[in-house]
Amino acid sequence: MKDRRDYTERRQHARANVQNIVVGILSAGEPETIGSIADISLGGVKYIYNELRIAPPRHPIHSIDLIADNHYLFDLPCESAWDIKAETESDSKLTDIRQCGIRFGKLTPNQIFSLRSFINRCASLGINGTNSNFHKIDSE
Repeated sequence: MKDRRDYTERRQHARANVQNIVVGILSAGEPETIGSIADISLGGVKYIYNELRIAPPRHPIHSIDLIADNHYLFDLPCESAWDIKAETESDSKLTDIRQCGIRFGKLTPNQIFSLRSFINRCASLGINGTNSNFHKIDSE
C-alpha cells in the first residue's frame, strides 16, 4: 500500500473497535433503523445496517440509542456524516448491506461521561482522553 505522507487525520477522537455486539438504533421519525456498531469514539460510530428493498423516505436522523449487553445509552444527538454500500462476500441480491458514519452532536457533560464509560466497557482498547478533564474509566 502506498504511504500517503500528505494524509492528515481529521478525526478529533481515536476510534476503538467494539468487542462484542453493540446495537445501534437510529431515530429519524418513523420507522427507526436498527444496525450494528463496528467502531466507536467520543465523536461518533461506524454503523452497519441492512437497507430495505423499498427504502423508507429519507429523513435526517436526530438521535441514536446504543445497546450492548446490559449497558445502554439513549437519545444521543447525532447526524449522518457519510453513507456507502458495503462490499459483501456473497453474490446474493436479497439484501443490501450499507455502512455509514454517524457523528455525535452536542453532548451534555453527563452524556460525555456515560459515553466514555460505555466505550471503555464495550470497545477493544477503551479510550484515553487527550483533555485533562477526561480520564480513562477502569471497570474493576
